[in-house]
Amino acid sequence: MAALAAVSLAAVFFGSIGAAALPPRAEGRVYANDRLWATFGLKDFKVAPVESVDLIFTFPGTDLIPVGEASPGDPDYNGGRWDVRAVTFTGMAPEQFTSDDEVWFHYGLGHLTISGSLKYFECPLLKL
Repeated sequence: MAALAAVSLAAVFFGSIGAAALPPRAEGRVYANDRLWATFGLKDFKVAPVESVDLIFTFPGTDLIPVGEASPGDPDYNGGRWDVRAVTFTGMAPEQFTSDDEVWFHYGLGHLTISGSLKYFECPLLKL
């Protein structure tokens, strides 16, 4: 069951994000800090200390691009090591966010829910 969930999450993560204009090896896109980044998956890993990962928000059941809380150049960026969280829209229509500030703003208004950790995953962000 956990393996099926991981495969489903990966399909949502990469399957719903277009591949146009991506650098070689890139599998998808991620928004972070109001910028669109390319990415490619490396591997899953076990639980990690909170200070060694960044949150990444996925939007299951939509074609929205995931949103990371950090990106290259941020002092707190952990090189693409992510704690994956699923966002469910409850008080608004699905909308593409481009920063975690937008995710947290709408969460605070009760417009969406955020899951706990679903998995830990490594995928670095690359300039488009």
